[in-house]
Amino acid sequence: MEEIEPPHKELEALPKSGEIYRALVAYSRDAILGVNRKGTILFWNKGAEQIFGYSNEEILGQPVTKLMSEKHKEGHTLVLRAFLSGNCGETRIIEGEALRKDGSTFPIELSFSIEQQNGKFLGLAIGRNITERKHMEQSLRESAERYCNLFATCLEAVFSADIPDNTGAGNKALEKLCGYCLEELTEMKPTNILSPESREYLSKQVEKILSTDEPISSIVHEIFRKDGKRILIEQYLNFIKRKDKFVGFQGFRSDITERDKTEEQLKSSFINLAKIVSRVIESCDPYTAGHQQRVADLAHLVGENMGLAEDIVERLYLDGLFHDIGKISIPRSILTKPGELTEEEWALIRAHTKQGYSILKDTNLPWPIADVALQHHERLDGSGYPDGITEERLSLEVSILAVCDVVEAMSSHRPYRPARTTTDVLQELNDGRGTKYNASVVDVMLPMIESGEFRSMWNCRNSRSTAT
Repeated sequence: MEEIEPPHKELEALPKSGEIYRALVAYSRDAILGVNRKGTILFWNKGAEQIFGYSNEEILGQPVTKLMSEKHKEGHTLVLRAFLSGNCGETRIIEGEALRKDGSTFPIELSFSIEQQNGKFLGLAIGRNITERKHMEQSLRESAERYCNLFATCLEAVFSADIPDNTGAGNKALEKLCGYCLEELTEMKPTNILSPESREYLSKQVEKILSTDEPISSIVHEIFRKDGKRILIEQYLNFIKRKDKFVGFQGFRSDITERDKTEEQLKSSFINLAKIVSRVIESCDPYTAGHQQRVADLAHLVGENMGLAEDIVERLYLDGLFHDIGKISIPRSILTKPGELTEEEWALIRAHTKQGYSILKDTNLPWPIADVALQHHERLDGSGYPDGITEERLSLEVSILAVCDVVEAMSSHRPYRPARTTTDVLQELNDGRGTKYNASVVDVMLPMIESGEFRSMWNCRNSRSTAT
C-alpha cells in the first residue's frame, strides 16, 4: 500500500512567505515601486519597467515625480507629499496621468500604502495602466449622452418605468402627448393615465407578452390626457430583465386617434365598395340576388363563433362578398335558365372559380382573396373543382367559405330546383363532415342551423333592407 506523506510535509516544501512576496512583486504585470519619505524610488519591478520604459539602473534613486506628466505634476506632487507625511497603515488610491521614458503619457491608477520595515519608512505604490478602462468609460459616457439626447429630442413620446418602484419617466414628446409636465409624469404611477378598461386590457396584454418572452410588442389602447380628453394610442414595449426577473420597461407611444378614424373610414368605404360590386354581379342573376351577401354574413358569424381573430373574421366577410365575382363572365341566359342544365352549361358555371381568380389575383390585399374565389368549391377529399385539391392545400378560410356557400345555396331557391329543407342541409353536412367538409367548421355550423340562428340573421338583414 502506498504511503501518504502527512500534509505538513507538503507545507514544508512551499516557499517561505518572503519568497512568495518577492515572486509576486517580481512577476506582477502591474508597476510596483517603493519610495522613501522624500519620494526617492528605492526599488522597481519588471512590471514597472515595462509600463514606464525605465530599467532598474535608470530609475533607482530618481524622484518619483520623474514619472508624472508636466500637465498634472503640481497637483500630483501635493497629493504625494500629503501621502508621504502620513502615518503607517494608511492607504490611498488616486488616478492621474503618468509619463513614460519616451515622453508619451497614459492614465494610471496608483494605490499607495505606508509600511515600516526594520524601523524605516517605506512607501509602496502599485500602478496600473488604465487606458483601456478610460476608453471604455469614455465610450459609456458618449453612449449615455447619445441615449439621453435621443430620449430627449425624439419626436415620438418615449417613456420608461421601474416596476418595483412603480415610477416612470418620459421626454418632451410624452409631455405633449399626455398633457402632463415631466415632473408630474416622473412622480405619478404609469397606470394613472389609463381608463379602467384600458388598465385591465393592458395588464392582460403585458402578461401575454411576458409569458411568450417577446422583446418588443405593440399594444393599442386608450389613455386620458390631463385635460380629460380620451385618445387612442399605439405603444411598443421593451421589457428589461435582470437575473431572470422583469424589473422595468421602456417604449414609445403614438397618438393614432386620427389614424384610427381614417382607417375605419377607409375600411367602411372598401366594404361599401365590395357590397356594390357584389350587387352588380348579382344583378346578372336575379335568382341568386343576395347570395354573396348572405354567405358573407354567415362566414362572419361562423368566424366569430369559432373564436377567430377580429381581422380574420373581417376577411371572411369580404371573402364572402367576392367569392362569386367570376359569375360576371357567365351568360345571363344560363344563370336564369329554368330546369336542368346541360353538362356544357354546368362547365361554364364551374368556370366562374377560375374567372374569379383571374379578376382578383392582382389585387393588392394583405391576404390571398383570389385563392378563396378559386377554391371555394374544392372539397377535403379532392372531389371538388376546379383542381380537385385536397385537405392539406386548403386553408381554414376556404373551408369556412365552402361550408357557408353550400348551406346558403341549399337553403335558397334556384331556377333549376326548389330550396332544400333544413333536414336536407343537416344531412349533407353530417354526411360530409371530415370527408368533404372541415369537421371544426361543420361542428360550429350545425347548432347554428338547428337553432335557426343563421336564418334569423338573414331575416333581420332583409327587414332592415326593406325598411330602408
